[in-house]
Amino acid sequence: MKKLLFILFGIILFAQPVLAQTKTVTGTITSSTDELSLPGVSVLIEGTSKSTVTDLDGKFSIAVNEGETLAFTFVGFATKKVKITSGTNSVNLKMTEELNTLSEVVVLGSTVRATRKELGNAVTSIKGEDLVKAQPGALSTALQGKIAGAQVSQNSGDPAGGFSIKLRGTSSILGSSDPLYVIDGVVLNNATTNVTNLNVTTGNSNMQIGQNRSSDINPNDIQSVEVLNGGAAAAIYGSRAANGVVLITTKKGVAGETRYTFSTSVTSNHIRKKLDMNMSDKQFVNASPALFPIQGNPASPTTVTVLGRNLETRTTDVQRYDYQDDIFGTGVGTDTYFSLQGGDDKTKYFASLGYLVNEGIVKNTDFKRAGAKVRLKHDFNSKMSATVGLNYVNSSSNEKPDGNVFWSPINAINITNNTYDINQRDVNGNLMAVDPNRVNPLSIIETFKIKQNTDRIIADLQLNYNPFKNFNADLIFGIDNYNQRGNVFIPRYPYVVNPAYYNDGYVSEATNRVVQFNNDLNLRYLWNINDKWKSTTYGGYNVQTYRDNFVAIEGRNLKPFIETINAFNTLIPGSPSSSQSKYNLWGYYLQETVGYKDKLYLTIAGRQDASTIFSSDNRSQFYPKASASYVLSDEKFMEGIHDAVSSVRFRASWGKSGSLTAIKPYARFTNYSTGTLLGNSTFTIEGFKQGNLDLRPEQSVTYEVGGDFGFFKDRLNLSFSYYNADIDDLLLPVQLAASEGATNTIKNIGQMNNKGYEINLKYDLIKKENLLLDVFVNYSSNRNKVTGLPQTRFKLDSNLAGAPVFVEMNKPIGIFYGTYFARNPDGSLLLTPSGYPQTEKGDVSTGTPQRDASGQPTGTILNKEIGDPNPDYIIAFGANLNYKKFGLSILFDGVHGVDVFDADYRTRQGVGSGTIVTKELNGELPRGYIWSIYNIEEFRVVDGSYLKLREVSLNYSFGKLTSFFDDLTVTASGRNLISWDNFTSFDPETNSGGQSSVAKYNFGTVPIPSSYSLAVKVQF
Repeated sequence: MKKLLFILFGIILFAQPVLAQTKTVTGTITSSTDELSLPGVSVLIEGTSKSTVTDLDGKFSIAVNEGETLAFTFVGFATKKVKITSGTNSVNLKMTEELNTLSEVVVLGSTVRATRKELGNAVTSIKGEDLVKAQPGALSTALQGKIAGAQVSQNSGDPAGGFSIKLRGTSSILGSSDPLYVIDGVVLNNATTNVTNLNVTTGNSNMQIGQNRSSDINPNDIQSVEVLNGGAAAAIYGSRAANGVVLITTKKGVAGETRYTFSTSVTSNHIRKKLDMNMSDKQFVNASPALFPIQGNPASPTTVTVLGRNLETRTTDVQRYDYQDDIFGTGVGTDTYFSLQGGDDKTKYFASLGYLVNEGIVKNTDFKRAGAKVRLKHDFNSKMSATVGLNYVNSSSNEKPDGNVFWSPINAINITNNTYDINQRDVNGNLMAVDPNRVNPLSIIETFKIKQNTDRIIADLQLNYNPFKNFNADLIFGIDNYNQRGNVFIPRYPYVVNPAYYNDGYVSEATNRVVQFNNDLNLRYLWNINDKWKSTTYGGYNVQTYRDNFVAIEGRNLKPFIETINAFNTLIPGSPSSSQSKYNLWGYYLQETVGYKDKLYLTIAGRQDASTIFSSDNRSQFYPKASASYVLSDEKFMEGIHDAVSSVRFRASWGKSGSLTAIKPYARFTNYSTGTLLGNSTFTIEGFKQGNLDLRPEQSVTYEVGGDFGFFKDRLNLSFSYYNADIDDLLLPVQLAASEGATNTIKNIGQMNNKGYEINLKYDLIKKENLLLDVFVNYSSNRNKVTGLPQTRFKLDSNLAGAPVFVEMNKPIGIFYGTYFARNPDGSLLLTPSGYPQTEKGDVSTGTPQRDASGQPTGTILNKEIGDPNPDYIIAFGANLNYKKFGLSILFDGVHGVDVFDADYRTRQGVGSGTIVTKELNGELPRGYIWSIYNIEEFRVVDGSYLKLREVSLNYSFGKLTSFFDDLTVTASGRNLISWDNFTSFDPETNSGGQSSVAKYNFGTVPIPSSYSLAVKVQF
């Protein structure tokens, strides 16, 4: 009997798996951090080989028996397990990111993702909430100090002033060094097009002044930003990524009840630093008050002769004024934002509205931005989904001339002797004249009307197809379309000014329409070869088209009572003008990554790119890439020290990339201008510039080695990278003999090298339930050197500031090369017998100084390198503190070793408002000291290094207040609060060269304000 019962029990036991009920379990897997769906999560029935993966929306379906356990694994996230019971029909999980930073998933392309451990190059990831802590208002502002190896500079303090981002130094001389911007798969145009400064003479300058179009992007819409330095993204984005890529992912809908977010802030902008002005109660006697410290006079017993000029030594009593209080004011801004997100298993949605108003510190300037964004995703079935995104932006600005002209508000301060009451008016209420031929600064503030308006649409359509397991096909259509319009009205002055400043009035109107379209296909196949080997194959193509149409008209000699373009009586020579640019880019790529035991990864890739900018013989280029990554900490011999050394990875990459847009679309052709001679039509070479059909794309070969280290369970993380980039076939301007029929052309004749290193350090100093404190620092150093030129040096940039910007063999790009002080052997100034500094002279063929019998300079005036605008290093550091419901963040950033050509500092001394003038008036310096140094270019090169308190943010989260309000957070923050520098003018960060790759000088640009904000954010 017992034997029979044992047999029956055994039959029941072994039959249990057969009799157990099999059911289909479905579910959705999301991230606990942002509640976004997680595609590619492995769902495995423990003890079996049966598994599946979540689709692009994080959904899965699997047949499983009751009593079995599902294990959910995904790189970068902690594994979760769920036991299936009779009541389990669905499993919806939120997976938590793992501590191991090497498993973090990063974005490499619009639909391309990988873990850090797979990559052979460094990638910087920034979360959306970290971008908006201090109410930045614009994308570029939000990125400052947050990217290792990046020099993010605000070139103007105007409310919509331009920004420059250089990743690992200057990579082109004629072209831009800015990275490629991609937002949700759409390739953005971030160009600087001048529509309101047409009357600014640029000569052959590389300066790019005005707004660049990153100002249209609302940081509140951003979910995350990934920055790929150098040519790391060359396989996916090709030549467009030669300067690196800024990949922007915006917020998306999530399944569940609709969630709403409302935020509003008010900001107060102030001048951070006022200049010390000459406020003495006297000035030197002069028949003309213009340039009185250096103005020559007839010789007399009361004059002293300095460098051939007779200068009056007598003084007269005057009253002085500080014009800064009349020019600068407090600007007030608001930023209001509303968003909603939600959806169901089939359709998810996100929508937002934003409205920004920001007044400048220069009176009567502002920037406004209104935007609406919608993003929808729909699953047609388990294999196909579609996403549609639409973002409309309207931005407008009221501006004043911002540098590079003698009639900007800042330059009106710098070039005017401050002995005039600029508020004085005649009986009709008209402002009165100041320094002869100068413009009263208040005329600019009160009567100049300069407006800019931009309408922009950024849209994308993405189709995602998953026909079978482990294979994805993503098709992206993106468009960036904007219309930019600028209008300028300068009235006739009620007093005499220099005719070059448009004494009879000026009007202009310019429109710029840009349409940029991209079509990308990305294919991915993941093959788990066995339990040790894994293969991931990417392939695809990109097509991009660009079209712009620019039209402008300028006139002067205005009619009364009219402020539109119809006001002019006289056309400006060369007006009206029109131009069009058209080009196409295309390419295809293949990339293969092989992984061994999830610790060793090898990647090879190749890409073929082409551009219509170059001739058919030269436009197509092949760009290979290879990289390796090895996770040493996964080896068994490291297990004993995992608590102390939690992760160790070494990486290396090599790649070739190019720049297909270093020149304009038609630069290879010889362009002609028409005219008449003796009644006959004539054709002349435009700008005396000869075309060159043999131009080739610039080439860059880069290698990078580095490591990522985690200590104490990844509480301390250190990342290090060293890179070397050799840039060949640089496109440079070349002078020609007039006998060739032209005087200049462009050729591939330059070489340049960038090398440097980057260090990222983050330490979770305190990590407790109610107290979190982390500190961080990123440090980078880049050394640029020109390694190939057809001559020793040549002048690269001609600008109104007089900055002598040069390219020289074996020197950094854009050095200042000019006249300099004569010095004694100990480095002190060699003075004239009368006690004045003087210019160095000598043998110009060798550059060697020479001395006469009395020890004074003799020979020809010499030139040498007098400054370098490239920083020795860039640094940012700060901390984040969270205590219960309080949060505090602080960020410092700065550059060291930067030289700036400060034209404003020199001019203030010449007109009499500078501080050196005070010393000369008081007898602390000999009369004529300013004149003795005025034309020595080294005198204008000053230290532009700075360390800024860039951001401070303090917030308090009230949490869930009622059943309706999920959270209420109040934030007080500040930006650009303190700057530690020795700069001689307002702000060492600004650049009158704008977004130029090489020019760095100061000539009347608006300083960056200090901003204080109070914000409220509600979620419900």
